[in-house]
Amino acid sequence: MKYILYCTCIFLLFGCAQFVPPTGGPTDKAAPKLLNSNPSNKTKNFHGNTISMDFDEYIDITALKQELIIVPDPNILYLIKQKDKNVKLVFEKQFPDSTTFTLNFRNGIKDLSERNPSKNLKIVFSTGPEIDSLTLNGTIIDLHTKLPVLDALVGLYKKDTLPLNKKKPDYFMKTDSSGKYLFENIKADKYFVMSFTDKNQNLIFDQKNENIGFIKDTVIVSKNTVIDTLEIYPANYTKNKIKKNISRENEYIIQLDKPTKSATISLDDSSIVTNYDKLNLNFFKIKQPANDTLLAKIILVDSLNISDTISQKIYFANPSKTKRKVQSFPINSSIKNNQELTRTSTYTITFQYPITRFDSSKAIFKTDTVNSEKPKYTWINQNTLNIEINTKAKANTQLTFPSNIFENYKGDTNSLFSIKNPILNNDDLGSIEGITITNAGTKIAQLINEDSGIISKTQTFSNKFSFKNIIPGSYFIKIIFDENNNGIWDPGNINTKQLPEKILVTKESIRIRANFELKDIEIK
Repeated sequence: MKYILYCTCIFLLFGCAQFVPPTGGPTDKAAPKLLNSNPSNKTKNFHGNTISMDFDEYIDITALKQELIIVPDPNILYLIKQKDKNVKLVFEKQFPDSTTFTLNFRNGIKDLSERNPSKNLKIVFSTGPEIDSLTLNGTIIDLHTKLPVLDALVGLYKKDTLPLNKKKPDYFMKTDSSGKYLFENIKADKYFVMSFTDKNQNLIFDQKNENIGFIKDTVIVSKNTVIDTLEIYPANYTKNKIKKNISRENEYIIQLDKPTKSATISLDDSSIVTNYDKLNLNFFKIKQPANDTLLAKIILVDSLNISDTISQKIYFANPSKTKRKVQSFPINSSIKNNQELTRTSTYTITFQYPITRFDSSKAIFKTDTVNSEKPKYTWINQNTLNIEINTKAKANTQLTFPSNIFENYKGDTNSLFSIKNPILNNDDLGSIEGITITNAGTKIAQLINEDSGIISKTQTFSNKFSFKNIIPGSYFIKIIFDENNNGIWDPGNINTKQLPEKILVTKESIRIRANFELKDIEIK
């Protein structure tokens, strides 16, 4: 009786317990090893619907569904079953005939104790009498930065009547951290090669949020093939539309579906002031409009110079019965305190709400000279003020706005704002000039600050670019080949197979020093 009771206790303690890895002992650094599989690697004439694998230790398959890549995609649903050291992939039906399939498990199978992934685990089999053995490889980089792209999807498409943005690739692979990819065991054929950032993981290019790149002509794969580096880039040609409307007592906000470079707003009522940033259009009620509902016609232009026109009824929420307290607001400047400036510089001051009063006579501009200097104030709109200085200062300037000299339409006033900036003389500045791979055609040169990413200077050239009076620092130079002379970079078009305009970027930043000229820089 005691023996039976002892066994029962053991069963109760351990019979239904969840397995956990043992503690103590040396760290397990070994990855799981595949002992055998059915089908085994390089099997021919496989006609089953289950892939079975046995490993040398207990494994974790939590990420297997996300990590496993099957090429070409059989378009068959499957279940993953695990028992101890065995994993089965059970497919709803058999694989298509006369095709070589590669199962790339990437980091989908790990040991249970230390989560070491099984490296380079692949199973190749054919449902026909031959195993396809050709390879194709290359590299994916970002067109604007020239940096490698991790996890970009690279697709090989056979000739088909379907548009490429509506079909899945026949073969697909993802890039590693170096932007490299390798297709193995593919069939000899002609393929169109396209890469995109498959953010929603549906294997179909969705131009709104995903970068894309492609090779214009089909690639003939009759032997192991290496293709040129492929560059991917954003190319959102979708129509801009209203994403959301927000109506408040004195403000109406339109949230846009994609960023806009400029907005022209037609609204026949002077009681309403408008403003926009990249993703929002704002309508401010300065005084009571003649009508409760107004119709606004809006023309939006994006970074690709694509124009969209929308119409929207503008209305404001009912006034609140609670009296609002007057508040102070900060002043935001494009130039920061202690930032080095040249003698000719521009501060851009932005406000959240329209400004209805500005007492410029109380603004204070000090220099280290005895001369009295006054900046030039230019209102771009009621939310944006440009302040241009052309100073004779040799050391520094100081711009101060005492409190209560700006007032917005709500009656709020500004808090104290003061910044002091060192002024660089001509001897403190540097210059750079150079050429690129060809003198033919119009090109745009951009000098980009490495730290901020801001474009400091831009110029159009054909033979040689030259930037002068550069504040010392590290910069990249980007060259845009403006083939259609429209002053901007134009992306490609997957539907017409139009390639994007070429871009070159210096591989490393260039250090600009004071009173130093860099000449004969070649960008290629």
